[in-house]
Amino acid sequence: MEMLDPIFGPGESKVAIATLPVKPAALACTAELWLSRDGTTRDATTGEIPFTSTGVDQSISLPAAMPAGGYAYRVFLDIKIEGILIIAFEADEAVIIPLVGPPQITW
Repeated sequence: MEMLDPIFGPGESKVAIATLPVKPAALACTAELWLSRDGTTRDATTGEIPFTSTGVDQSISLPAAMPAGGYAYRVFLDIKIEGILIIAFEADEAVIIPLVGPPQITW
């Protein structure tokens, strides 16, 4: 599902919610959401968030602080099961962090 690119401020704390259908139940899993300008460098990351699969859809909270302003960041989600990367997902949307400098007022 495609959505509008969200706009956040640099350093702002946000929590993404990923709904994951991991089957079967009782598997040791991790989810890591990360933002990147170039697709390889992790400019911001939640780190690996551990969870145990339930066998049905479950929502995982992924807290992160937004990176520096002035860029559109690609959004990635990596899911590991028992330490093995199962899916490396890239979202359709980007996260936009505007660069806003001090205003200049002239009279």
